[in-house]
Amino acid sequence: MQISEADSTTIDIRLTESLATGAGGVGDRGGLQVRISTDDGLLGRGETAPIPGVVGPGLEAIAVEIDSWCASAPSLSVADAIAGLDAAGLGPLSRFGVHTALADLESQAAGVPAAQWLRAGAPGTVPSNGLVAEANPGAVHARTAELVGTGMQAIKLKVGAADPAQDVTRIIAASEAAGPDVSLRLDANRAWDAATVERVIGRVGRHRIDFIEDPTASVAEYVPLQDSTGVAVALDLPITNDPAAAIAEAGVGIVVVKPAAIGGIDRVIDLARSHSDLRIVVSSSIDREVALAAAIHAAAGLPDDDEAHGLATGSLVRNMPIELLPRGGHVHVPAMNGVWMV
Repeated sequence: MQISEADSTTIDIRLTESLATGAGGVGDRGGLQVRISTDDGLLGRGETAPIPGVVGPGLEAIAVEIDSWCASAPSLSVADAIAGLDAAGLGPLSRFGVHTALADLESQAAGVPAAQWLRAGAPGTVPSNGLVAEANPGAVHARTAELVGTGMQAIKLKVGAADPAQDVTRIIAASEAAGPDVSLRLDANRAWDAATVERVIGRVGRHRIDFIEDPTASVAEYVPLQDSTGVAVALDLPITNDPAAAIAEAGVGIVVVKPAAIGGIDRVIDLARSHSDLRIVVSSSIDREVALAAAIHAAAGLPDDDEAHGLATGSLVRNMPIELLPRGGHVHVPAMNGVWMV
């Protein structure tokens, strides 16, 4: 299967509402769609975009890398293109877009959904955590109760955008609405300092929280904070071509992985294979349908079928296909051959 043409076009990622996080507000942004055609008539697509709140290259720099790769791709076989990606000099965000399009082609040619291409026997649904970011504690309680009522087994509460005293009230509200059988995760987006983390956890009680993601700006504080608070700390992997180094630096046992941040859905699977003791939570970057579908396939391709992943973000994006929205606390793995429908 030879590549006959490759190019990219700009896309808009338009949200149904803005999202407040400890790293700032998340709103509309631009992205790129990669399109790769083959000599036997297949079309593969990938998408990528700068990740909100994460330091990394802008859209123009990503476009330059992808366009350069596309110019050199015709006449390569798809298999050779995949094998040569790590030597192509692409940054993680660019590699994610290109690799998704190539994986789309390979799994179409194999006649299976991408999740099955990643791991034979991958499940057809993936548990997902619900996302809560409302500022008012009453709204937090109501939204959490609504999500739990739909079957969510985990809730991710954004903290760090409000005063810590208000966050304490928000956390307690979410915990009470979630009840004892639904895990509560906090995501501070590195907005707190160590003293604030200890003060907040001390007031809400460590028994309420499954883990806290990126509590402070310094990953060197993550293990000491685990020890002092009794709450597990998760690392949201930064944009990197070397996730193993980032994991070793933080020293924690839970990582939140955006496939775009580490360069592709294949790298998510490789991470699980090389770190069998690591708890991996796959998260969307609040993306359009192709990139979200890719993240869902990656989560389904992992060996742990019970983890609740951060994939219930489709409702935040305008015109998201209903097939990618959570149902009964799960997202359904796209059943068509490839990553997402052409």
